[in-house]
Amino acid sequence: MLLYVYVPCRPMTKGSTRKLRETFERDGGSLSDMFQDRNNRRQFLQALGAVGAAGLAGCSSDQPDNGGDDGATPTDADTDGEGGGGSDGESTFRMNAVQRFGTIDPAKGTDYTQTMALLNMYDGLVFPNADGELVPHLASDWSVSDDNLTYTFQIREDATFHNGNSVRAEDVVFTVERFFDINQGYASLLSEVLDQENVVALDEHTVEFTLNRVHSPFLATLVLLFIVDKREVLNNTADGEFGDRGDYGQEYLNNNDAGSGPYMLDSFERQSSISFAKYDDYWMGWPDNAFDNVEIRIITEDPTVRTLMSNGELDMTSQYQSTETYETLRNTDGVRVEQIPTVTVFYMKVNNQKPPTDDPAVREAMAYGFDYETARNEIAPGSMQAQGPLAPSFGVHNENIEQPTYDPEHARQVLSDAGYSEGDLQIVNTYVQSNNMEEKMALLFQQNMDAIGIDVELQPQTWGTMTELATSVEDTPHTNHVFYGPVYPSPDTVFYNQYHSEAAETWMSMSHVEDDQVDAMIEEARGTVDADARAEIYADLQARLAEMYAEMFVFVQAKQHAFSDDVAGYTYRPSQSYDYWFHDYVRE
Repeated sequence: MLLYVYVPCRPMTKGSTRKLRETFERDGGSLSDMFQDRNNRRQFLQALGAVGAAGLAGCSSDQPDNGGDDGATPTDADTDGEGGGGSDGESTFRMNAVQRFGTIDPAKGTDYTQTMALLNMYDGLVFPNADGELVPHLASDWSVSDDNLTYTFQIREDATFHNGNSVRAEDVVFTVERFFDINQGYASLLSEVLDQENVVALDEHTVEFTLNRVHSPFLATLVLLFIVDKREVLNNTADGEFGDRGDYGQEYLNNNDAGSGPYMLDSFERQSSISFAKYDDYWMGWPDNAFDNVEIRIITEDPTVRTLMSNGELDMTSQYQSTETYETLRNTDGVRVEQIPTVTVFYMKVNNQKPPTDDPAVREAMAYGFDYETARNEIAPGSMQAQGPLAPSFGVHNENIEQPTYDPEHARQVLSDAGYSEGDLQIVNTYVQSNNMEEKMALLFQQNMDAIGIDVELQPQTWGTMTELATSVEDTPHTNHVFYGPVYPSPDTVFYNQYHSEAAETWMSMSHVEDDQVDAMIEEARGTVDADARAEIYADLQARLAEMYAEMFVFVQAKQHAFSDDVAGYTYRPSQSYDYWFHDYVRE
């Protein structure tokens, strides 16, 4: 048994950033004033980096990361080795990630790196295309009963697992049983509307799901049900709490795969890297010049990423590099940078249950006291202004929501009307440490809040620690930086996972909304088959969340990746990590 002792990073208080203020403020100016001049904008960003680095000394990777199974902290992976090639003339695709792979068990994974690994090693019954539509995958076809309760899937007869076993309906049933019994990851998305005994193999290649009630996003959630080989798992169990199924192969599947996906697990060093080998007998076949191997290394330092991309030792960067890194690589021979519109929103998640942010007046003042334009244009260039909790590109987006704009005078008046005086309010702001963009956002937030009389203590943490803090209202900081996009291709993923009381206490729901009216509207939408009627419910739901100032909707991400010029095939799909399905990628 491992014991983790949580020691918080040294906080950045107002005193920690006094030098920053002195740098920015000229003749009574502010950060926003500084951005009106191009040279001052450059000075601001440079100072943010310098002061932020000094203020965060002691908050580096020495801190335990509690987000995975072994508590190890991500460090920059070994940077030796040549890019592009492999043994015996095989081609290798290399990219970096900034967040480690805490688990590769398909019953447990939830975040972007875990899903990235799972969708390459495993297959789901359905698959999201670039338009967010569901297309057949392991299921070659399906039908739905007239009462919208029974879904019948035909399993492909030419699909095999990596050990050569055929994929059978029995494997689908076992996958659901394992998912529900372990009860981690995204199990709640299905277990609330489906009893495992109502998943039945009708024959070797036909499986039937009978729901307890009408559930409109059911098909969309199946992109997160990764089918495992029943025989492989049961042949590799350890002692555990699940009777004759032991530990359900949890120990085994945390270091091995039992999937039918395009790639097989080759090696896994949880702290530093994961690599995959092409499954030659994949049922979809392979495009010309597909990669034989894929290697993902945990590299968090921007200078290292720039060097490796420039030297051809990486083929693709993560989406979380600094603006400066993308600008440098945009001017590097043999490298291109692509900006990709997304439906991912950057939220300042505000704890609705913890004083003083449990007061709607405080949340309203914060919403109007933040400089969105500076955040969007200077810290996250290329991003779009958010308007409520749902990205505008969703067809059910409510265009009538009033999105707060930067109005510190209004913010101060709201606090005054609510009875607050200067010095009454102190809050904690948490973001992912060593993330250049989030650090700049936090410093801007701190300065903006100080201007309206709210004292902000900055506490950068590892992502693993942030996910741990999210598991209770008391431990969740007042404000938290979170990127969240659809984990399955439906608006339901935005509303249920973030705002429903039954989905509370995860990193997705750090706002802890816990509102009966919100819960009721989410449930009503889930039970509504008619698309137009469901859209009306979603519009009212968005308005309710905006009126509550449930959290701060900062911007819609336009993410960036740098690629080697000879890499092609990247395809954005509006479902978590499905743009990292490496079967798409080729070397031209």
